[in-house]
Amino acid sequence: MLPPLLLLLAELSCGAEPTYQWKDAVTRERITCQQCPPGTFVAQHCSRDKPTKCEPCPDLHYTQYWNYLERCRYCNVICGEKQVEVQQCNATHNRACQCQQGYYSNMELCIRHSECPPGSGVAKPGTPFEDTQCHDCPYGFFSSNSGTNPCQPHQDCEKQGKVTNVQGNKYHDTLCTSCRLGRGNSTEGSAAEDDDCEQAMIDFVVYQNIPVRKLKRLQQILERSPKKQTAWTKAAIQEKFRAFLTHKKEEDSEVTKELLDALRVVKLHSIEEKVRKRFQLP
Repeated sequence: MLPPLLLLLAELSCGAEPTYQWKDAVTRERITCQQCPPGTFVAQHCSRDKPTKCEPCPDLHYTQYWNYLERCRYCNVICGEKQVEVQQCNATHNRACQCQQGYYSNMELCIRHSECPPGSGVAKPGTPFEDTQCHDCPYGFFSSNSGTNPCQPHQDCEKQGKVTNVQGNKYHDTLCTSCRLGRGNSTEGSAAEDDDCEQAMIDFVVYQNIPVRKLKRLQQILERSPKKQTAWTKAAIQEKFRAFLTHKKEEDSEVTKELLDALRVVKLHSIEEKVRKRFQLP
């Protein structure tokens, strides 16, 4: 433990105002002057008889630290494009800017935060100083769109009193159904049950492991669209195709027959057979 006298000297040293050395203009001797506190500047240096004279910084000027400057610094920071002011210019601080929400600073420019691609989610959200950090969705989680959200957990069909029709992966959710698989669109049960089975069939076909080329061909046949299409990822094609078939079903179209016919044309015979067996279709 330090002796009481040393402790007292240490406290005085920590609390003492900072000084600087100055040569007296008249006597030419070196004297110790006290510095001016933040927000002020040296209006007149000290002499043997007079202390340092400090005055406040004028508007749009500042000194941030204890100093012996003869004039305050000008607030020279100007916020640029995509920046917002986070610190106003005042007597003790220069103006401070940072990138607005959704952007981060890179090479003195504000760049929009990256979106995580489908199959990945946000591991660490972007800040005004760092870009978004993404990671692949772990098992049991998915992200079907590009965005700045974390991966979402797959739904639990059993908890909803339903059965799993399509197992989820990192690109799409698990798809549940109330259809009693194996019963199909029979004359038994309600119309709602039949509708559930038709939707279950659509989901089952769309998310089969179909090569992209054949999946596009299947889509072209059913949508009656031209062969040349915009480049899409497989996950995006599946989402778009599912939305189209669901809409087609809701228009009371014979979507089941058309889908089975299209599978036959594209020579996806094994999938056609699986659909007929799973949903007991003739």
